[in-house]
Amino acid sequence: MNTPGLLLFTVFVLAPYGLEQLAYIRFTSNPKAVEHRRTAKVIHGYGLAYLWDVAHFSVLVGAGFRFIGTETPFRWWGWAGCLLFLSGVALRIWALRELGVSYEARLVIYPEHRIVTSGPYRLLRHPLHWGTTAQILGLALITPVWLGLPATLTAILLTLYFNRLEEQILLEYLGPKYEEYYARTWDMIDLIYRKRSPQP
Repeated sequence: MNTPGLLLFTVFVLAPYGLEQLAYIRFTSNPKAVEHRRTAKVIHGYGLAYLWDVAHFSVLVGAGFRFIGTETPFRWWGWAGCLLFLSGVALRIWALRELGVSYEARLVIYPEHRIVTSGPYRLLRHPLHWGTTAQILGLALITPVWLGLPATLTAILLTLYFNRLEEQILLEYLGPKYEEYYARTWDMIDLIYRKRSPQP
C-alpha cells in the first residue's frame, strides 16, 4: 500500500473536500430556511448540473488513483493542480458562508429575493460555480489527460451556460437592482469578452 500517497491524498483532497461539506451543512441547513425554500419559485431544476457532479467525481477518483495507485513523483503541474483545487474549496466555503440559507442548488427566485453583495460576491459573480470549476480543473491536472480533459471542458461549458442563464433570469425578475450589481461585478467571461448588460 502506498501510505505516503494515501496521506497526501487525505491532506490535499479528502480533508479539504470534507471541510467544504461541513461548511455546507453549517451555513445552509438552518431549520428556519425550510419554509423560506418552500415558497421559492423554481425557474430551472438541477438537471444538467448533474454533469458537474459526474465531472467532479471522475477527476476525484482519478486523482485518488494518481496519489495512491502510483509512486511516480508529481511534476510541477500536479502540485499546481493541488493548489487550484484548494483555492476552489476555499472560494466555495467563503461563498457558502455569505449565502447562508439563501443557498439553493437549483435556480430559484424567492418572494423577497435579495442579492448577496458581501464576501466574494462583492466583486465576483457566481463564486460557487467558479469554485467548483477550479476544483475540477485542479484535479484534472493530476489525472490522465483522457479523463481530465473531458471533465475540464464539461466544467467550463456548464459554468458559462449556468452563469449566463442565471444572469438572464435575475435581470428579468429583479430588474435595475440586479443590473446595478452586474455593472460593478465581474464574471470570468468578462475578462475574455467585452462586458455587456444582459438582456432578458
